[in-house]
Amino acid sequence: MTEETMNLFWLDFSLYWVLTLGRILIDPHLPARFFDPARPAYRTQHWEADGEFYRQHLRVDRWKDYLPTFAGPNGFSKKHLAAADPAYLSRFIQETCRGESNHVRAVVSVVVMRLWTPFDLWLFIFTIALIGNLPFIIVQRYNRPRLQRALALTERRAAPELQSGEMEPGMA
Repeated sequence: MTEETMNLFWLDFSLYWVLTLGRILIDPHLPARFFDPARPAYRTQHWEADGEFYRQHLRVDRWKDYLPTFAGPNGFSKKHLAAADPAYLSRFIQETCRGESNHVRAVVSVVVMRLWTPFDLWLFIFTIALIGNLPFIIVQRYNRPRLQRALALTERRAAPELQSGEMEPGMA
């Protein structure tokens, strides 16, 4: 590799991490509507079979717990399920959208680098970004339908209690 190529690599590498840090600092302040699980980008596709595709073909359930997690400035950890109430599950689902969005935008940020980076070097950097972010995207897309099913079940179980006249805690 020439010195010019190495300098360009380090420029792209540095820019990638500056953009990553920017997303980490800015994302918690973005409106929740940006990370709405009903948005088309976050909806489960038919071929994903509610996340089963990732379990059956990629064995995500076997390796997902080995990935590092980052709670970020908002302090929400997606490492383990901490509660089963609807508010928490809804927030968890939204955080899977936030996480997926962050990793997708990390890959997209490398696409822009093609404007000034020779194709061979850009392809190398893009491959690294894709390999580094795709496992996290897969985990979010695997977990979200599972969490949505848990939320629906929790809400169905709570519905008879509300219909029978019992009040939800904190509604008095």
